Amino acid sequence: MSAFENDLPNFIILGAAKAGTSSLFNILGGHVQVFHSQQKELGFFSNDEFFAKGPEWYARAHFGGAQKFAVRMEASPAYLTWSEKTAPRMRSTFAGRPLKMAVIFRDPVQRAYSHYWHRVRLGHDDAPSFAEAIDNEERRLHENWDRLSSTGNGLYGYFRAGCYASRLKPFLEHFEKRDFIFLLQEDIFPENFQASMKRVLDFLEIDSSIALNSERANESTKPRSAWLTKAYWGLKQTVLKPLYRGWLPAALRKKFYSALFPPASYPPIDADIQTQLRQRYREETLTLADIIQRDLSHWLSA
Repeated sequence: MSAFENDLPNFIILGAAKAGTSSLFNILGGHVQVFHSQQKELGFFSNDEFFAKGPEWYARAHFGGAQKFAVRMEASPAYLTWSEKTAPRMRSTFAGRPLKMAVIFRDPVQRAYSHYWHRVRLGHDDAPSFAEAIDNEERRLHENWDRLSSTGNGLYGYFRAGCYASRLKPFLEHFEKRDFIFLLQEDIFPENFQASMKRVLDFLEIDSSIALNSERANESTKPRSAWLTKAYWGLKQTVLKPLYRGWLPAALRKKFYSALFPPASYPPIDADIQTQLRQRYREETLTLADIIQRDLSHWLSA
């Protein structure tokens, strides 16, 4: 075994996007036996450019010095979204090495709706409505497939990302089921938190008596202005991003962000669209329920 392999993670949160991965990552990162990557979504296995740099780069860049921790963790929802390529890549990288994985699921209709508004907030999608985004999903994915696939970008794939059983299939073909722990978003809600965390910590084989703090990350927001949103995110893609982070203290950056994106509830999802999507997700939901042995009947009707 090469020396760098001791720096590779041994626990990865695969997704799903907008289902609580950030919260789970932050919660587990508070455990003294867990090392978490400085950046949450590394995307090594989903981004072709990153993956081409090789596993040694991945280990050194994100997990150097983590050998003393029982658990070395990262979380990238794109791994579940692009499982057809990420699962075999992970199998080849971790061959002969222990790897545990977590997947957290959310009502797929609510997840898709949240995903759409998240992309609108980021200024990535200008579809005028969720209905139009869903209606045009296949066309937009087809037209942008090469770009989205090569970078591991989940843009436009609102319905697709909620086809959990299909997204899981490649992982279950390359790994043993015992390598996974499956959670529902409500498992990390306050009323279920302690029992769920004990189950996760026991799965990771670390001290389950250590108290962890519940938290909710990435709460819904709504942009004040479309053009300011585009300007803000456009700025962060330029060479000015390091200057922005260097000049403005974290507290001021947070206030600036909150001013642009104040907390807000999304408008209610249209009842007809919800009914249509629940029917489209029906077989996926039933298959997933069988895989994870959980009652998902509440996902089958509005």
